[in-house]
Amino acid sequence: MYAAIEDLETRFGVDELEHLAPTDNANESYDSVKLTAALGEASAEMDTFIAVAYALPLPSTPAFLKTVCCDIARYRLWDNSATEEVRNRYVDAVAWLKRLAKGEATLGLSRAEEGSARVSVAVKRTAGDRSFTRESLKDF
Repeated sequence: MYAAIEDLETRFGVDELEHLAPTDNANESYDSVKLTAALGEASAEMDTFIAVAYALPLPSTPAFLKTVCCDIARYRLWDNSATEEVRNRYVDAVAWLKRLAKGEATLGLSRAEEGSARVSVAVKRTAGDRSFTRESLKDF
C-alpha cells in the first residue's frame, strides 16, 4: 500500500476518520479495518495507472503517492456523500495518475530507482511467407 492509516490521520484528522469509519470498539477511535481496506482499494486503483509506466512493486514510495493514495481512499470512504473538495481532490489525483501513465509526469524517483522501475516496451515484428502471391492466385 502507498499510505498507512497514520497518513490519513495526519492529513484529515481523527475527527474525520471517526466519522468515515465509526467503530463500536471502545478501545479504538475508528474502524482501522475499514480504513485499511480503503487504502488497499486506493492503492490497487493507483497500480492500474502506475503499472503502465513503471515496474511494480516500486523500489520506494515517493511522498506524493501517499498524498494521492489518501485522497483516493478518502473519496471512497465518503461514498456518495463526498463534499466538492473531496471530489475535486479525487479527480485531481486520477488526472495526475493518467498523466503519469502517459509519460507526462514522473514519480520523482532517484535516477537509479527511475531506471530500474521504468517499463520499456519493444515491439519486434517479423513477416512470414506471404499467403497470397501472384502464383497462388493465378487461377482466380
